[in-house]
Amino acid sequence: MQQQSDHTETTQRYTNLCDRAVGFIEEQGGTVNEDVLISHVFGSAGSASIWRPLLRNVLEPDERVMFRANGDWFITNQPLPVATDQLLLSQFVAIDVETTGLQAHRHKIIEIALLRYRDGVLERRYESLLNPGRTIPIFITKLTTIRNEDVAEAPVFAEIAQDVLDFIGEDIIVGHNVGFDIGFINTELDRVGKPSLINERIDTMGLATRLLREIRKPSLDKVASAVGLNPRGVHRAGGDARLTAEVAMRLMTTATQQGINNVDRLKSVAYVPEPRVRDDIGRARAVLDRSLVADLPKKPGVYIMRDARDEIVYVGKAKNLRNRVSSYYSQPIGMTRKMDGLIENVRRIDHQVVGSEIEALLLESQLIHRYQPRYNVALKKSEHYPYIKVDTSNPWPRVYLARSRKDDDAHYYGPYTSATSARRTVDVINSALPLRTCTRTFRNAKSYGKPCMALELRQCMGPCTGKVDRDAYQAHVKAVLDLLEGRDDAMYQQLHRQLEEAAEALDFERADRIRKNILNLTAILGEQQRTRDADSILNLALVLPGVESEREVWLILHGVLWSRLSIENDFEERLAESLERARGWTPPPRNHDEVDEAGLLARFLFRNADNPALVMFSPESADPIAIAERIRAVDDGNIATLDVRKEVAKEEQEQDSDSDDAL
Repeated sequence: MQQQSDHTETTQRYTNLCDRAVGFIEEQGGTVNEDVLISHVFGSAGSASIWRPLLRNVLEPDERVMFRANGDWFITNQPLPVATDQLLLSQFVAIDVETTGLQAHRHKIIEIALLRYRDGVLERRYESLLNPGRTIPIFITKLTTIRNEDVAEAPVFAEIAQDVLDFIGEDIIVGHNVGFDIGFINTELDRVGKPSLINERIDTMGLATRLLREIRKPSLDKVASAVGLNPRGVHRAGGDARLTAEVAMRLMTTATQQGINNVDRLKSVAYVPEPRVRDDIGRARAVLDRSLVADLPKKPGVYIMRDARDEIVYVGKAKNLRNRVSSYYSQPIGMTRKMDGLIENVRRIDHQVVGSEIEALLLESQLIHRYQPRYNVALKKSEHYPYIKVDTSNPWPRVYLARSRKDDDAHYYGPYTSATSARRTVDVINSALPLRTCTRTFRNAKSYGKPCMALELRQCMGPCTGKVDRDAYQAHVKAVLDLLEGRDDAMYQQLHRQLEEAAEALDFERADRIRKNILNLTAILGEQQRTRDADSILNLALVLPGVESEREVWLILHGVLWSRLSIENDFEERLAESLERARGWTPPPRNHDEVDEAGLLARFLFRNADNPALVMFSPESADPIAIAERIRAVDDGNIATLDVRKEVAKEEQEQDSDSDDAL
């Protein structure tokens, strides 16, 4: 009986929400932008992206309103606004396919989605899973969630081929990397003896490349974010086709603003040339002057590539400069999207020799941050590294991401090199604990007021009501601080209990989400713990090969490079002086530029923790003479075995995202 009452209450709540939304759209003349509608319905509680899925789930079944792909909601029984007549494409079909791989002649389609839009409104849709007649690779299942059992009873392409042709007809086709999708469909049509698609097409990837200059690699998720849409949660044909259509509509608006006022010019701008045929003739040696490596030594260091305008376009490190740069000559031009265009632009290569590979790694990081070369995609965006902020200076603290650290008595954690992981961590915390997510200041009576939807959904205790127990709220805040500072694992235990409950209820989808939340928390808190460990225990002298002298010593205090000394006759005196200056010193919070360098150094030190070339000591009780004796006793063989491996996780992640849109 209670469940029925709760269901009735929920239904009534959503009915009220619909009525409120429809009333506001009518007040605005029959059409309103989605973000404006979200602000009206839900207030200013959090980002619009949080509320967008709920708004669409609630409003889309309501026959009184419809959604246009350009981001507007409008009343269905009223004529469309005048702007609709100015759409560059009044009708098109958005397409997307999911496949078992990247090569049309070797792989098969496992899902297809076709969505017809007229005047910006979704008019018809055709979606179908397809049986590829082969096993779906595991990585495809992870990417799309489509399993072998899902397609076991699905039709083969031959059974739906005519339906696909009839649905598309002669309409313009819109897709993201649309050549990939059409290539697969035409290959399947050819296999069953059907005519190929020869329709005109608009590629949103090509549009984004030319209209959104700030995006270097226009994946669908990046373009969607750039035009104010939510990235995909999972790769499925229907969702991707819809997101592509909405992206296309917004890019068309941008195109109009930039003076593109007809379909022919739009098609020209969106044109993506066919990829080059890559063979031995197209290797870098054909365009890269061999004399560029003539003066490079076979020593550790950093190489700096410059273009015809003498601008730095790429910075790299190497334990053997000559061998590393020579390896570029055998690479096919445009071997990867990351490096496509680099080889053709290089006109000069400078270099700087250093004593060791770890020094080269740190110098590379510093130069990338300083010069921001356009082909260094892994390390140059440190200014975007976020902090997790717990705003304890506010009477009702909240947990959110911050771009910079301020002197405001709040607790800051980070900065984190993965903005995605940091954002997910904040989402996990806010979903597990009923803390507020709104931006109310609570500094005066005006900042209190009408509660938002979060209170009704029991996602917030509702301090804005003035009826919340301060101690109970602060207990939740303390749980967050204990979690982020590594003092308590109560939230882990709570998540594990939820995981067990979901598994017992056979709710495997929810269990998978909780499992991913646990893994994300583990990763981000592990990074936080490594930073704390580096600050508290990494006090040592690191013996390395030198450039000017036979050996060099780095004094590292609290995980920070404090000083560099060459081993010469007065080494003991200079060591004693440096240690004396270090007594009582503690490192300040790291800024964005320092976090990459600190991370590289900490990973190197932890990886080589047992190597005798790392001479540990306590800064407060260090005996310079004893430390100097231990340093001089380090064997050359130990120095030679110091392990340096460049961290390439970000580069691999970007390369993976390049493949995501093809799949």
